[in-house]
Amino acid sequence: MTRGLQYLAAWSASTAVAVALSWLGIRFVLDAGVPEHPRVVAGPTQLSAIATTTTTTTVTTTTTTTTAAVPPPAPTTTTVAPAPATTTQPLPSEDGTWTEQDGEPVYLRSFRLRGGVAAIRFSPNEMEPISATPRQGFAATVEQPADAVVVEFTGPGHRSRLEATWVGGPQWRIVEAG
Repeated sequence: MTRGLQYLAAWSASTAVAVALSWLGIRFVLDAGVPEHPRVVAGPTQLSAIATTTTTTTVTTTTTTTTAAVPPPAPTTTTVAPAPATTTQPLPSEDGTWTEQDGEPVYLRSFRLRGGVAAIRFSPNEMEPISATPRQGFAATVEQPADAVVVEFTGPGHRSRLEATWVGGPQWRIVEAG
């Protein structure tokens, strides 16, 4: 019986060493297969045009003293300059918009997913994410494999994924899972 336990212990130890060495060897191969790790993009909760108002405030202060030797000071006027106007580009519509840039057609479109809102710029030569805004409780991940954009919103128990590419025109696929 003791001899059987010794064989079992030796077998267990050699198996554990073999698994550890195999994992170390395959880990480098797996890391080499992923050239770029996904990056998390945190965006504002809502993109919209911000209207600014111009406010000019004039403050007049007059001080009077009762001493005869010193004349009263001249009134002072302070003017506050208005804040610079802020302009923000609104997101493209969900229906999409065609424009032309550098002589090539460009399609701008936003997508409303369960996990958030993503906006993509489609063109024959380049795919570009415009924004990825997660809803509360979700996180956004944007990947750009060759000639495509993948936006993924992950949250508790749900995953929204948008895969966008240009194949003879703009094409996309939305996957809602969970």
